[in-house]
Amino acid sequence: MISHNQTTTSFGWTGKILHVNLSDGAVTRLATPAYSDKYLGGRGIATRLYWEMVSPDTDALAPDNHLIFMTGPLGATGAQGASRFVAAGKSPMTLPEKFCCGNLGGYFGPYLKRAGFDGLVITGRADRPVYLYIDDGDVQIRDGADLWGQGVSAVQERLKNLHGNTTRMITTGIAGENRCRSANIMTDNEGSATGGFGAVMGSKRLKAVAVNGSGTIQAARPDRLKELSRKAVELNRKDPMFLPFNPDQVWRTGKSGCFQCGLDCMYRNRLETASGQTLVRKCQSMFVYFPWVAGRPDLSSEIAVTATGICNDRSLCTMEMTNIIQWLCACHKAGILTEKQTGLDMSQLGTLEFFTDLADMISRRQGFGDILAEGLLRAGETLGPEARAQFAPEVSGVGDGATYSAREYLMNGLLYAFSPRQPIAMLHEISRLTGLWVMHRNDPKSSPVSNDVFRTAAARFWGHERAWDLMTHEGKAQAAVKIMDRTLAKDSLGLCDSCWPVMISWHTPDHVGDPDLEARTFSAVTGMDMDDAKLHAVGERIFNLERLIHIREGHQPLVDDDVAAYNYTEPVQTVFMNPDVLVPGPGGQVLTRKGMTLGKEAFAAMRREFYQLRGWDPDTGVQLSDTLDRLDLPGRADQSLLR
Repeated sequence: MISHNQTTTSFGWTGKILHVNLSDGAVTRLATPAYSDKYLGGRGIATRLYWEMVSPDTDALAPDNHLIFMTGPLGATGAQGASRFVAAGKSPMTLPEKFCCGNLGGYFGPYLKRAGFDGLVITGRADRPVYLYIDDGDVQIRDGADLWGQGVSAVQERLKNLHGNTTRMITTGIAGENRCRSANIMTDNEGSATGGFGAVMGSKRLKAVAVNGSGTIQAARPDRLKELSRKAVELNRKDPMFLPFNPDQVWRTGKSGCFQCGLDCMYRNRLETASGQTLVRKCQSMFVYFPWVAGRPDLSSEIAVTATGICNDRSLCTMEMTNIIQWLCACHKAGILTEKQTGLDMSQLGTLEFFTDLADMISRRQGFGDILAEGLLRAGETLGPEARAQFAPEVSGVGDGATYSAREYLMNGLLYAFSPRQPIAMLHEISRLTGLWVMHRNDPKSSPVSNDVFRTAAARFWGHERAWDLMTHEGKAQAAVKIMDRTLAKDSLGLCDSCWPVMISWHTPDHVGDPDLEARTFSAVTGMDMDDAKLHAVGERIFNLERLIHIREGHQPLVDDDVAAYNYTEPVQTVFMNPDVLVPGPGGQVLTRKGMTLGKEAFAAMRREFYQLRGWDPDTGVQLSDTLDRLDLPGRADQSLLR
């Protein structure tokens, strides 16, 4: 538990969480300190609020589902890479529906804090389309009829015209209105959160939340915070991400940063195109259509980045859209789906017209799009086993993602087995470190991660001297525990995955980053005593509470704590940016996992060790009452969840 005294609670947090019931218009406030001591903010407090407010039999699109937005204590304080906030609730995207979290950046989270609130909880269903307007503590439920049916960009323009250019917002497009199960929530800086929470907004007839905030969030030790922020910027300095677009058609003009952030973000790019578009694109979303555009040399790369905008304006999840197109191609090739059934001309794949037609039919639930709007998992249930057999491993809930599977990165099996969706922030800890090592091997000037640096960083951040060895399961359970707890604590502080943790730096003598920097930054902001071990303890508490929720909602440990079957049977052949599946060996050796699978016995051993490290029954995977007592968790009173 964090130690603090009452006088420091005003630093980092505003002290209030807004609670709005759209059914009766009631607006109340919750006290943040009732939760922040044990759960910090962000994902932690959101998880605890969900435990208290959402019963296990609640439908994701029912009025009594709660849509929870929580910022972290570092947001709006000047701490670097701390603009993130969490969206949480029962997800309509997962099958079956279950508790899930999304994560967004940009400006909305910090401005919500500047308006006086650490978080926002929304329940009920309005009797007409509405939006929330929050202005420095004043909260109004306003008529949203003229926003309904509009795309994200039109809503943003309208709200800025109404409330001023400083207005920040979250909204959903027509996919959310029509309750497409994978519909996103979008921010006004091209940020998005998967999990289907746009559909939850649509089910509540809530079009947007707009906020203006002019307050300031004080840090307990501002000089110390500035010093640590400068250190974070220095450690984080790196080259921008390589973009594979034709440079005559799409080019980078700079980065588009989030609120108060000076870190070098590899993924948030400001682009210009040959036709004169100025765009912000980030990470996977900018490549949603790229493979099919790139496969046709007669087409411009500009189509790929324009396709991202089409998804964003309709609030369609770009990961789901990529998987849908892959699946349609596989079904068409196998003769399972015809063009007459889908209403799509597959010969036009790669063109902007094809993508626009597909996006419109899904977001408007027209024709075959009505099936796809239920999400790929449910589309497979509707169309039968032949159609389901064409799913790629990247489909959430089907596989583990071939790019990050447990066949090449053994601890990833545990990360997938204990998460309701692809745990991308956790996976990045392994894939980035390995990717930088591959870069160094190809060109030592491109990355400082030699074999020695890889081993040192892995031991320091993953907590086991053998965690680096990707040819054995030894130490992988400990690594998974460390990665999970750090990520949940990071999501609760509001820190960004693209910059945190700082595992590797071009600017330290040993090129290894600083695992204590997050804890020291928290202490500077709040004035509370915190170190890396205490921060991980908070992450452990949050992870165990999420586990309680999932078991309460029907999770069966020995059945569901597993990886996709292909990991055991299909040898890995290639990996994104690592075609030969190379991994570091002892000394300066280079080894390969090409042709290997994940052994069932190895995974069973890792899982059993993971249970033991967590303080769970190693034979059942159920949390022991002593563990829940130690973590001061509410589930200890529910004997049905305990052994």
